[in-house]
Amino acid sequence: MQITIIDHTGQTKSLHVSQAEPRTLAQVIFTSGLVPAPPLCSGLGQCGKCRVRFVENAPLPVGPDTLIFKEHAIDAGWRLACRHQPEDGMVIEIPENPYLKHVELAESNSKSLHLAIDLGTTSMHWALRDSKKRIAFGSEPNPQMGAGSEIMSRLSFAATDSGKEILQELVVSRITELISELTDNAFGTVESLSIAANPAMTYLLLGLDTSGLATAPYSLTYKGGTIEKIGDLPPAYIAPLAAPFVGGDLTAGLVAVLQKEPEYPFVLADMGTNGEFILALSPDNYLVTSVALGPALEGVGLHYGAAAAKGIATSYKLTPNGLVPSVLDATYADGISGTGYLALIHALRKINFISNDGLFIEEQTQGLGARLAERLEIRHGIQHLALPDNMFLSAEDIEEFLKVKAAFTFAFTRIMETADISPSQLKKIYLAGALGEHAAVQDLEGLGFIPAGMGSRVEAVNNTSLQGAELMLIDPTLRSMAESLTANCEAVDLTADPDFTQTFMRHMRFTFI
Repeated sequence: MQITIIDHTGQTKSLHVSQAEPRTLAQVIFTSGLVPAPPLCSGLGQCGKCRVRFVENAPLPVGPDTLIFKEHAIDAGWRLACRHQPEDGMVIEIPENPYLKHVELAESNSKSLHLAIDLGTTSMHWALRDSKKRIAFGSEPNPQMGAGSEIMSRLSFAATDSGKEILQELVVSRITELISELTDNAFGTVESLSIAANPAMTYLLLGLDTSGLATAPYSLTYKGGTIEKIGDLPPAYIAPLAAPFVGGDLTAGLVAVLQKEPEYPFVLADMGTNGEFILALSPDNYLVTSVALGPALEGVGLHYGAAAAKGIATSYKLTPNGLVPSVLDATYADGISGTGYLALIHALRKINFISNDGLFIEEQTQGLGARLAERLEIRHGIQHLALPDNMFLSAEDIEEFLKVKAAFTFAFTRIMETADISPSQLKKIYLAGALGEHAAVQDLEGLGFIPAGMGSRVEAVNNTSLQGAELMLIDPTLRSMAESLTANCEAVDLTADPDFTQTFMRHMRFTFI
């Protein structure tokens, strides 16, 4: 079948769609390579980021369409692409994707260059180096986002007919384009790559069979620590993988942290769509584990969730007049980042407006709480709190963050129990990834991610995956270190716990357990 796409510039593109494997319209459009994929909620129909306008052959609206769009917008042809199937003859307008690339450049006279890449599930960060310094770096959404915003949806797509090939082509093509863009700026020639990624992203990049990561018992058939030739890309060193869901991103992060000469024991937690933990007991003894967090910390999948950018609320504070957002480079917010949601929920917890188990407390008799209670309403059977700038916080959004918190503390406490030590014995908790890069420690402590009183031992180390990939790019001896570290890692499999569900539910409270 054939559908026609009109991008935001008015350019018309034809897309042939195979009927061999059923896919949603969103998957078809945003894995085509014809338009960049926005950060999606994996087809849940609640983020609204896959919105498109049908110029011809609009399907009848379904329930999620009516929740996102007003009646006049539905009449104009607006629909959620994730809730519809492609049909022959559709003509569809795609709005501009606001999630732009971020690039910063410096000067260099070197013609011999090297590129480090942190390939995350939702985003890709990169740094271009000569032999002495970083000369360019940037970030952008992972081009595979159209297949889903988290690991299992990506693996599910890879299991479909030609799905694995599509996902590999998307990311390899983007890296190829990136190298071309950099060399077009007269930097020189990119001679080598260093890539740190979780196991699923590593396997998809290399075009490997992902079935061992898709179903239990999970296993690795490839463990990295090798130089690979991927298409026409320069030779790429693949950071070694420690366990089925503990990848080269965490290994690279540990290499970066060890340059600080830390005291033992310490924890490194890399928190994005997947939470990966290393408990370093000694230079030769490491426990690792992982847990699915979902994309909420990266501002994806929530009603007003967005990556941090101009016009996005990144935090909230309480004032006598109510909640006041801090908005990047604007006076009006049209979205909320992951850290914005953390700060918002913590602010409401501090005035006892949200309970330990994540429910709105309606019985408010005085002050700010009483005024906020007046802003509670029921929409489509779900409680919502009206926020400044015509946004709202739904009970569903709070539940998503409570799940993230539960997953975090479940993994954190289980790895500590396995080592038979208490959190108070830790010298440091290093936080990397989306959580560590932007979240305020007081919000994490206040919502029970870390034990009360341990905030002073928490250190945000930003994107250690990229830092480690850079280090291994310019110092081959650190590659040997990374490979040795993974050999000394013992994996703690949380899914093997027969009481997994009950234990997880005990952590579904905004207190540290």
